[in-house]
Amino acid sequence: MSEISTVLNNNISYNLYEYCKYDSLEYSYRGMVDSDVVENILSLAEANLSNAKEQTLIRKKVYFVMVECLQNITRHQEINTDPNFDQNAIFILRRKKTSYSITSANLIKDTEVEKLRTKIDNINAMTSDELKDYARKVLSNGTFSSKGGAGLGLIEMARKAGTKFQYIFVPTKYEMSMFYMTIEIPVNKDEIPIPDTKAIDNVRKYHRLLQDANIALNYSGMLSQGNLKTLMNILGKQINTSKALKLKVNNIMIEMLQNIICHADRREHESENSCYGMFVVSQDKKHLKISTANFIKNSKIPQVQNLLEKINKSDKAQRSEMGRNPNTPGQGFITIINKSRHPYTYNFNKIDNTFSLYSIDAFLEKEYEGNITM
Repeated sequence: MSEISTVLNNNISYNLYEYCKYDSLEYSYRGMVDSDVVENILSLAEANLSNAKEQTLIRKKVYFVMVECLQNITRHQEINTDPNFDQNAIFILRRKKTSYSITSANLIKDTEVEKLRTKIDNINAMTSDELKDYARKVLSNGTFSSKGGAGLGLIEMARKAGTKFQYIFVPTKYEMSMFYMTIEIPVNKDEIPIPDTKAIDNVRKYHRLLQDANIALNYSGMLSQGNLKTLMNILGKQINTSKALKLKVNNIMIEMLQNIICHADRREHESENSCYGMFVVSQDKKHLKISTANFIKNSKIPQVQNLLEKINKSDKAQRSEMGRNPNTPGQGFITIINKSRHPYTYNFNKIDNTFSLYSIDAFLEKEYEGNITM
């Protein structure tokens, strides 16, 4: 077993929880975006929008804007040959109190910045009627290139959302800039969200958090047996590695997610059929890290901690003996260590007088040269 980097040993789950604790859904992806990634992200989002029982019109608007954002990334993302240059795009979907917030970020050439800035500023300055007329004008007179239409996607996003774009261009290297863009879709048309002047700054901070911890994917929201299957299917498609490692990853993911479904403590507003959970995938050059988190009552922590320590400190023979009796507690934790061949790490971060956030991390060796494609 090789040494695991300090970055992967960080208690990232609590930091992510702090970032999105006021939202009921957080889904973020960091990596290169292609058609398969787009399909996977849309599948998971569609399932969660259905489970959230949003109005059909809201679901359609959110889905449309997501499609446009992701297509913009695939059409316009720039790629450099420098392996040490982080050129990963990001996509973030958040369900806030009064709106859905959709954010994308990708590299573009510096020569394209002013043209895109002018286009967005013009769209932001228009009324809904002006946008409608402008869309017709672009359709009839717009010029089209190999990378798509003359801003029609941006126009339609603004029309569907009924709000303004927030954006920023951050210079990087190789005459390229990272283009961050956020737009909010109100859940209630009579309750238009007040523009958050710090939205883009917060996205940039979150992006740095993802970069520093090598996070490729983060899901935070309600988990049930229904969307657990959807999440597992999508994660299985997105982890592109050897068959042997993929099987281990799947087994560990099942144990960790089932642990949330079966044992997480539910807060007052959560139904019996679902509970809050977090799922994070991160990596360095040699390891893949799978993290989950859920709420636990403070009164249960000593018992759970004793069980975690007992299994974590056991050797192979001891785990084999415990595994022979299916009634022995902690069978899932035994499977995690046996499959990963690494001790897991865990943390309990107090949230209030009743609950703590309980997180557990599993580490796997990469069994081939190359990266995990998320």
